[in-house]
Amino acid sequence: MNELSLVNDSLLKQRLTELDSIASWTPHILSDLERFVRTAGDYDLFRVNPIKYATANGLCESEGIELFVYAAKVGLFEMQWLLTCAYCPQVAGSFRELDQVHPRFQCEFCNALNDVALDDYIQVTFTISNAVRDIVFRHPEMLSVEDYYLRYNFSKDFKPPHGMTHEQLVAALSRGFADIEANQQSRFEFDVTAGRFEVLDLSHKLLLVFFANGEPAEPQATLVRLESGRFIVPDRSTGPREMSLGDGRFAFRQTTDLSPGKHTIQIENRTSDRGRFWFLQYPYQFEPHLVEYEPFLSGKRLLLTPCFGELYKTQLVDERESLAVSDITYLFTDLKDSTPLYESVGDVNAYFLVRQHFDILNKIIRERSGTMVKTIGDAVMAGFERPKDAVLASIEMIEELSRFNQTASRPLGLKVGVHRGRAIAVRLNDRMDYFGQDVNIAARVQGLARVNEICLTESVMEAPGVSDIVKGRPASRDYENLKGIGQKMEIYRIEISPV
Repeated sequence: MNELSLVNDSLLKQRLTELDSIASWTPHILSDLERFVRTAGDYDLFRVNPIKYATANGLCESEGIELFVYAAKVGLFEMQWLLTCAYCPQVAGSFRELDQVHPRFQCEFCNALNDVALDDYIQVTFTISNAVRDIVFRHPEMLSVEDYYLRYNFSKDFKPPHGMTHEQLVAALSRGFADIEANQQSRFEFDVTAGRFEVLDLSHKLLLVFFANGEPAEPQATLVRLESGRFIVPDRSTGPREMSLGDGRFAFRQTTDLSPGKHTIQIENRTSDRGRFWFLQYPYQFEPHLVEYEPFLSGKRLLLTPCFGELYKTQLVDERESLAVSDITYLFTDLKDSTPLYESVGDVNAYFLVRQHFDILNKIIRERSGTMVKTIGDAVMAGFERPKDAVLASIEMIEELSRFNQTASRPLGLKVGVHRGRAIAVRLNDRMDYFGQDVNIAARVQGLARVNEICLTESVMEAPGVSDIVKGRPASRDYENLKGIGQKMEIYRIEISPV
């Protein structure tokens, strides 16, 4: 693989100066980033995982995420939303903005049918701007066929199954790679075993699947033509086949059957451009598994990063679409007796107090890696990736407001509820909002809370780290009716003593 290492020195310095001016950074952060841009390999600057970068450079995760969000805003990097398949590490789509992402797709590599969730298989990565430094991965036609598949089309940081290395996994499944130029042909010899044998050409978005069954046969031969946007197999009948393997559904568009044994495949490329082929053999009764990854920046976590919402108001889900979030923690607050507050001190003074309380809560939410979704009258709705962060924020809100009350003209009392569950993310008035039954439950849980009290659902209480946080505080547990929900839920009441 050739690397394109030329750096536009003046533009790099300009972008770093802009980055320095729009946020406060500790001294080494920008110098480390400059060194990374100048010296890292092309692949390292392609689809950068900000969490992995943060770990390697001594930053906390939130610092790494904010660094690259701001770097993308000034044009040093480009933000990319990657749709990755749940059953293979194939990057099914790469988009510059979230509103281009659709909630359902079929993987071109393994043909799995995927439903998109913001926290499962949407990865947000950052690639160096080609104006600052051009890299070979912006020119996939220049890559070797191996790098085209294994590095350009595959997502980084996936964990191979069964404790295998990446090299062991490829060696176990791969039967070879080949480029066939326009109007050329090549012959390939394979020892096909029982199972599934595939001929893949992602440059034309094509997959031909041979299902090998029965006893080994005499040597066989198959002619495959790449023509008119599809594979044509003159001597064999092909057709679609849909099946369920493991946990997912797979719809193979072009399939045919053959017997195990020696097999010659002759491929004729009758198109006007190069075909890029990968031959794979899956063992008999192979069942795919959900792909696991090293920690990455999910779409959900980015949406819960405050600076993203402030800088990229247009990069949200299209108003006509929605995306699922399978696990998010909701925090709702409300003030005690806010209506009498306006009557007793007047609208202007009451509004000033409420705004001060919003500022206190928003600061704590941000420090605990959450985001304020919206205010509803005097109430707040916030979202968190981890339940323990929401619980810590809840405690700190009540404690900080009690400190505020020591100098305020009128004391304020806070009631908090926290619940964890699913949601549908949509764009509403140029911001992200969340809807669904679990959001409704979270609001109703808050309605149960008394002043200086946090109400938690069982799903929050059982989350990692939460029991340690509330240990030693006055607490009670009971089943409560939730208004408008039609079910009882186990609720934990945590009393927070004023500071």
